[in-house]
Amino acid sequence: MARFALVLALFSVLFVSSASAQATQPTAPTPPRSAFDRSWALGAYASGWAGAYEAVGGGGRLRWEPFELLGFEVFGEAHAVQWPGAIRHDHQLGFNMYVPIELTPWLRIRPLFGFCVVLSMIEPGESSTPRADDVLFGVHAGAGIEASIDTWASVFFDVQGAAYMGHDRSQGGWSGGVGGDYVPFGNVQGVLGVAVHFGD
Repeated sequence: MARFALVLALFSVLFVSSASAQATQPTAPTPPRSAFDRSWALGAYASGWAGAYEAVGGGGRLRWEPFELLGFEVFGEAHAVQWPGAIRHDHQLGFNMYVPIELTPWLRIRPLFGFCVVLSMIEPGESSTPRADDVLFGVHAGAGIEASIDTWASVFFDVQGAAYMGHDRSQGGWSGGVGGDYVPFGNVQGVLGVAVHFGD
């Protein structure tokens, strides 16, 4: 009986020592399944506008996803606007809030909403014509689809509608000017780009 008790005690000590050793071993971090497992991304894209005016250009965005179902991004864009009799270029700055909805580990959609400000500049076709610059304020909403290329990059396509407040402007020939009242107008934007993902 004493020998049995001694053997049982020895097995107990070995079991506890083994369990303690396993508990103290560090666990390896889970490798990312796709680029969407990383919390930061830096992207560049081509952009086009249609509606109250037509424009083409490009931009860049910085994203941060601190939560599983909420992300934020800031962006900057520059566009050349089709404008008769003058040269117009718009420079937009803004931010978005979006909800990343995973369809598969490598594909997701992103409903988004945000605000922006546009520095819109119309340069005269003739040197003596007055400029017609303005600052526009807008709100926009839309959705995008994004596919992970690897654990570090993705491609994305977004479509959104935007409503702006700005002044009526005219520019052409030897005349130009900016109206005194704010008026609303709307546009639709499409963007196509790539993003590099980093962070945890």
